[in-house]
Amino acid sequence: MEGRFQQNSVSAPLHKANAVLRARSRTHFVKEFPGPLSIKSVTEGSVAWKCTGRQRLVDRDSFLVLNADEPYSMSIDSRTPVSTLCVFFQDGFVESVHASMVRNELSPECEPLPFIGGLHSRDDRILPRMHAIAECGTSDRLWLDEQFLLLARDLLRLNGDMQRRAASMPANRPATRAELFRRVRRGQEYLHASACGDPDLAEIARQACLSPYHFHRAFARAFGETPHEYRNRLRLERARRMLETGGMTVTQICGAVGFESAGSFSNLFRKSYGVPPSALRPAKIRKTR
Repeated sequence: MEGRFQQNSVSAPLHKANAVLRARSRTHFVKEFPGPLSIKSVTEGSVAWKCTGRQRLVDRDSFLVLNADEPYSMSIDSRTPVSTLCVFFQDGFVESVHASMVRNELSPECEPLPFIGGLHSRDDRILPRMHAIAECGTSDRLWLDEQFLLLARDLLRLNGDMQRRAASMPANRPATRAELFRRVRRGQEYLHASACGDPDLAEIARQACLSPYHFHRAFARAFGETPHEYRNRLRLERARRMLETGGMTVTQICGAVGFESAGSFSNLFRKSYGVPPSALRPAKIRKTR
């Protein structure tokens, strides 16, 4: 389309090799694509990926894990460019890493490995490594191969953590615990997408098809924090990133991330990071305001 900017770069054939896809576009559409095991992230703007009948909104503070052959759709139609960064794993690659981790054999047999897919909050392992892989390109193949191995290891550790959280759900039967965790994750994804808004507990629990009490109890058990604490943490993390990049005042950022009171925002920020919001403003901006 005229007036639209699009830039795509894929590092290797999908399914046959580990690959990185970087794209920057104002308009882009994918419909029911059954790709390999992948991790989706966004470095500019936000994108809604639709899979298993639901949309997951991915922004700079989250990433999405999709299983192999899990069809997904996505659409970008934005006034400003949206940038995505996705890693696709070679078929069987992560399974081979898992087999080597759990079996002390020269050639361990690989078995199918279902992942607990879905949206995850920004972390200090997977997203930083994805960015490092993307920035390196293909100039150092040995280093790149090692990074894909480490990324697979990190993904396996994340999956193990998800399985432990599912097993901790307050229910007697394993199938009931798995279903309860799946519903709690639906509520978590909704809360992540609406963290800058003001949904009440009943609204979030409806998305999870649970009563407010049941959802609140299970959420706290799964994530070690209440929905309110989780939402505030997301808001503060987004505020910190916005403060470090500059361009908006502290008051503007306070409102943009969903806080109504500048005083409560500053107090929570200082409690979480040990400094007031103004301390993270770029030096040149602090001097001019």
